[in-house]
Amino acid sequence: MLDMQQAMAQQTTPHPPRMVPDKTFSVTAGTTFTYDSNVFRLSPLVNPIALTGQPRRADQIIITSATLGFNKRYSMQRFEVTGTLVDNRYMNFDFLDFLGKNYNAAWHWYVTPYLHGRLTSRHSEALNNFANLSGFLNGTNRNLRTLDNYHFDGVLELNRAWHLIGGLDHSIMKNSRLTIQDFNNKVTSVEGGIRYVSSSGGSLTYRVRSGRGEFINRPAPLPEFLFDTRFDEMEHDLRMHWPVTVKTSIEGRIGYLDRKHAHFSQRDFAGFVGDLNISWMPTSKVQVMGGWSRQLSNYQTAPFAFQHSIFERFSSSYIATNRFSIAPTWQITEKTALRVRYDYVLSDFHGAVVPLPTESRSDQMHSGLVALDWRPLNTLYLSAAFHRDHRSSNHRGFGFDSTAGSVSATLNF
Repeated sequence: MLDMQQAMAQQTTPHPPRMVPDKTFSVTAGTTFTYDSNVFRLSPLVNPIALTGQPRRADQIIITSATLGFNKRYSMQRFEVTGTLVDNRYMNFDFLDFLGKNYNAAWHWYVTPYLHGRLTSRHSEALNNFANLSGFLNGTNRNLRTLDNYHFDGVLELNRAWHLIGGLDHSIMKNSRLTIQDFNNKVTSVEGGIRYVSSSGGSLTYRVRSGRGEFINRPAPLPEFLFDTRFDEMEHDLRMHWPVTVKTSIEGRIGYLDRKHAHFSQRDFAGFVGDLNISWMPTSKVQVMGGWSRQLSNYQTAPFAFQHSIFERFSSSYIATNRFSIAPTWQITEKTALRVRYDYVLSDFHGAVVPLPTESRSDQMHSGLVALDWRPLNTLYLSAAFHRDHRSSNHRGFGFDSTAGSVSATLNF
């Protein structure tokens, strides 16, 4: 599930450095001030004093960041490295303060023009999304999520049209506090497939991925809660990129994901996943992007996990999320742009393992964003944004409303 906290992080954190091909080093520094009316995504039915010890729901947040970037080509090889420190300060709920350390590194390797690929490494640290934690014992705690990913992929061009692809991937996800919904885990995957590239620049790719996952720090299964030690994933997908015209392009993916657990088949899930994204430029100053996506993800619950009697209990093993979005951008002048985005998200919780008298939980989220960007100088970027979220649920206590406004300034060198 994506809500305002993630969207605001994407839209209002200091703007990333503008990578200039001939510029080896870059430095970016920025700050963002945000007012958030409902930090913990609490339902109107909930008295915040009972959960946070304070009568207020709102907070003012100052995010300051500094990024160093390196981008260099050596013969056929290209290297990219960025490192970022992000300092997050909360005025009221200061126990949420943290310093995030993030980096991205990539080696775009070439053996020959027909055999090439990437070797990447990523590390990120951020607060867990409170919208995903609402109703649970950890719903108002400082819970940092750390993600590490190591990825290798390669392409062998048999000829101009047909390419063989393959890759290895290793991901590690950890939380600073226990989460019931998505436990600490690591997944190692191998993938392969074939790609067809047309003369017009379009492509069609078939890929198969096999992954082995392990729940970290759980040496034995917990049968009383049906919590397992490991799982296997198999995913098939077909991807398409189609430049319809000079002004319109379509990207899409349809796949089937099957996840099986080692000891408790009650936690297994499978189903169709995919996405479709359309980009259209009706004029040189207007771009409209629209999309749909469907994903299946782990979301395991247990009877002891709920925080307060106001929250109606439910049981689930996974969540199916469907998202519909539209995002027009108007380049008013060379230096000024207006962005608007609307998302509708439908989240259904499946795989109940505890019999309850209530039906399965289902949430609906409406999210809207309006942002004005201004770049008066090549080195200076300013932005102001307003964001509104409304979530309703068929289960008591999980709906909420939140409003946020932010201003940010970024310097790029």
